[in-house]
Amino acid sequence: MALTKLNKKASMGTAVFSAVSLKLCCWGPLLLTSVVGISGSSVYFSWLIVLKPYLLGIAFLSLGFAFYQVYKKKKVDCGSCDTAKPSFFKSKFYLWLVTVFVVVMTLVSYYPQIFHPMATKGIVATNNTHIQTVKLNIEGMVCSGCEENINHSVNKIDGVTNVSTSFEEGTSIIEFDTTKTNIDEIKKVIQSKGYLITNTKDR
Repeated sequence: MALTKLNKKASMGTAVFSAVSLKLCCWGPLLLTSVVGISGSSVYFSWLIVLKPYLLGIAFLSLGFAFYQVYKKKKVDCGSCDTAKPSFFKSKFYLWLVTVFVVVMTLVSYYPQIFHPMATKGIVATNNTHIQTVKLNIEGMVCSGCEENINHSVNKIDGVTNVSTSFEEGTSIIEFDTTKTNIDEIKKVIQSKGYLITNTKDR
């Protein structure tokens, strides 16, 4: 009985840990940069992208085992069995909460655009001479989540009219109004997310 209880808790704990680890390549640099102040810390987490499929598999295998433990039919011919109500952390409700969490973390990791779609700005440039386009080479982007993270953050800057980021090419092309913002401000926002800008080129 004790082993069964341990298996349930261990399975759900492993599922949660694996699901959180799916986003560690994005959240890790953000924490290091904001808390410790380490610039360009995303490069230290880039190796995690290789493990994402395995972490996802471990998360759902652990959930499957937990479901088996919780929902399997118990023998009823045991007169001395413990029939006490299970604690919250061993209940079916908690198992389903963990399942929802793992599913949400999976969606956040693989389909980040669902959770922060690009806002369209109704900016009309009265003078095109104030519009500048810059291409930034960014080190540390490892997945589409990094793209969305940069696009979403830069797009919130007043004066930015368009941003297109590619983690595969390691670049971000940004169009902005020079009367409202500048390259240094844009760089500061990107670097605050833990990425390293290695080169800047006007277009």
